[in-house]
Amino acid sequence: MSEVTTQPTTRPIALTGLSSAINHQPSSPDLWIVYLPKGDRVVDQAAEDGTPAKLRVNPSALSARRMEAALRLTQGKRGANQPYVDYNHDDKEASGRPLKFAWHDDLGVIGLTRRTLQAVERTTGDPPEFQAFSPHVPIDPESGEAMGIYMNCGGFVNRPLFGDATALSAAAHLPQELVAADPNAVELIGDAADPETTEAAPAFTQLIAKLCARYLFDPATVSEPELLAAIEREQADIASLTARATLAEHAIVALGFEKSATPQLAELTAKAATLRLPSDESIGHELAGFAVGCGILAPAERVEWERRLAKDRAGWTKELIAKAPSVLLGRIVKDQAVAGAAGGIRVKAKWEHRVDELCTKDPLIAPIAAKDPARAKSIALERIAKDEPALLKN
Repeated sequence: MSEVTTQPTTRPIALTGLSSAINHQPSSPDLWIVYLPKGDRVVDQAAEDGTPAKLRVNPSALSARRMEAALRLTQGKRGANQPYVDYNHDDKEASGRPLKFAWHDDLGVIGLTRRTLQAVERTTGDPPEFQAFSPHVPIDPESGEAMGIYMNCGGFVNRPLFGDATALSAAAHLPQELVAADPNAVELIGDAADPETTEAAPAFTQLIAKLCARYLFDPATVSEPELLAAIEREQADIASLTARATLAEHAIVALGFEKSATPQLAELTAKAATLRLPSDESIGHELAGFAVGCGILAPAERVEWERRLAKDRAGWTKELIAKAPSVLLGRIVKDQAVAGAAGGIRVKAKWEHRVDELCTKDPLIAPIAAKDPARAKSIALERIAKDEPALLKN
């Protein structure tokens, strides 16, 4: 299945078999390999019909940029097949995968290739099983430059063919899965010194400068991973702020504002302060406890009154307050009665005489006094406190 993003105007021809020796690095699977040697040469190649032909190969920095751009296109597709290299151009198991392409002034187009564990073993040692690399690259027959890459970029071989005349028939059977270089991508990775990318370079330089200014980097020393990491952090921060804004919207509604409202800070603070106020239930516990301590409520009544006050503190607080004078004044009367029974001698106050009078003559209080003298005196005290408060002061 072909993966083509931009079809080249000139039909590319597969260059296979121009080999390069391998510099052994036993400790690392990543190995720089010469894919297209520097120089202008004409090599033998096999046309599609199998007839012999000649192919000009003359790579420059443009070839490296095109191959790198094509590689980036495949790397940018999540889950897509990735370019690879094999053994002896057999197009079977992979021996490695190219990571990046670059131009070397002395060597030509070089590719950093990550070898498989088996390939590391087979290309190292004394002697190695494979001692050279043979590329498989689409070439523009007019310019001699690479047009991009194939999914199979070449293979490790054991019969390197150096020189201008290198047979191409060894890999003629390989599927031509061309990934053509996107011109825009080529410009993005172009060299400012190259006349073909001179126009794009200033814009790219300005973009880098703006990113460095935004993220406080030095354009002269910043690396691509640093810039990408800064952009990713900013994206994460934006996502976090979006989540916080959504949460704030829910909080505004929870505080009683309309969803579309934009309350001022003072309004939000005032609303939030109400959330920290004691609940009716906690106030009810305190009131009931105080009332039991003062004798307004009997201990057995405490639980019932805590329940009432938690349910409707405003309504039941009024009833509790109304009940307080009767209980407290009743206690005063009872305490005086106890003191009198103990033989205490004191002169009755005017309000006490008035209490006796009401309990004896008042049509409402007198009948109660006949059955419950203490309650009658308490009611009489309430009457005096309301209608004749001056007697209590005296």
